[in-house]
Amino acid sequence: MNILYILLLFLIILIVIFVNLCNYKEHFNANEIIVTDNRENVENSLMISNKLLADLIDDIKRTNRINSGVVGIDKQIAVVIDPYINYYILKNKIEPEEYKSGIFVCVSAIRMGADKCMWNLTNKTVAYITMTDYLFLQAFIKAYRQDIKKIRIVRIEMNSFNIREKLFDYLFTYVVIGSNYMNFIKNQKYFINGFDDVDIYRIKAFYPFIEENYATIREYFMEDSNDSYNVYLSNKKTLIPTMKLQIIRSVENFITKLNMPEDYYMKTDREYDVANNKGNYGCYGNGNIVNKFECDSLYNYDGSSKNYYSKWDKKCATNEECPYYKANSKYPNERGGCLNGFCEFPVGVKRIGFTKYRDDGVNRALCYGCEDTSDYDCCANVDDLNGDNDFVFENDFNDRVKYKLNTIISLLDYRES
Repeated sequence: MNILYILLLFLIILIVIFVNLCNYKEHFNANEIIVTDNRENVENSLMISNKLLADLIDDIKRTNRINSGVVGIDKQIAVVIDPYINYYILKNKIEPEEYKSGIFVCVSAIRMGADKCMWNLTNKTVAYITMTDYLFLQAFIKAYRQDIKKIRIVRIEMNSFNIREKLFDYLFTYVVIGSNYMNFIKNQKYFINGFDDVDIYRIKAFYPFIEENYATIREYFMEDSNDSYNVYLSNKKTLIPTMKLQIIRSVENFITKLNMPEDYYMKTDREYDVANNKGNYGCYGNGNIVNKFECDSLYNYDGSSKNYYSKWDKKCATNEECPYYKANSKYPNERGGCLNGFCEFPVGVKRIGFTKYRDDGVNRALCYGCEDTSDYDCCANVDDLNGDNDFVFENDFNDRVKYKLNTIISLLDYRES
């Protein structure tokens, strides 16, 4: 009887172990090879070239299957890929597994001061390493309506960092947090920065999968007690976009709805009293200032120069006070209205107050029908609304999917230029 009891108990233990093993899931398993174009970002992966990755993408797009033979491998492969490629190029409806979180950074040969205009890349040499870097760079250039013919874009190899001659003005690159690539970048003695004075929603109009995140570079790169790198790491709180790469093992080629983060609006120091309904005046840029003179002054009360912009302005109380209210005529919406005293403006329009704005030149609104973003006249501004406008608004992805409209302004190229 005891023997039967022991055997039964042993059998139960084996069944529990087997069930746990079946349910256990890691990013990768021993029977597959992980391929990527930056193995320093992805643990235990095999690196393939940018061109070979593009060839694999083309083959998947054509055959709707992942053929490991394209990259010269005779085993099953998992591809760590940019979410933009998986959604817009492969149009994969299979829910992908996400890899670890990463950030986009700007690496420069010189320290970037407060007077640098981060988004103006005219006559600059801008480098990238991976396909993800290249996609982000294209979106950045388009987002700020720059003429790509006036920017020198180069792809560099990781070992190029060992060359001390100046290869680039900026390197835009994606770094998985805690990866070997993060340590590699940090040890190259180049300056590492976020993206100062850059509007992420301009970029999301072309590359929707990045998320808004404000922090300092040191928060990410100072994971040890060695402070010798401090001089190379920006300590300014600025935009550092986050994103996760995706792991694909199979493809089913139909578009599906993608869940995006809920709308994000910057909070003000003071809540706006909607019930008041009077459109109180306030200090845009510093909610703690309560008078016009101090708000509009270029100086602080102690005589020092302000390091920020502030403008005394009347807060909106109704949607109708806002110039771009219901300006997008392509689908039913309430965009462009009054949100807690702030008029909502299309992406690209520069806010200079609660209701005040600039929408000329580089600050012209972005529209989904304008593939040539260097053409400022392609998209109407508030003085030239024609009733047939398709303005880009923050976090409009899900609404546009619902009404079967474009969710990006134009496709990015995943092959080298």
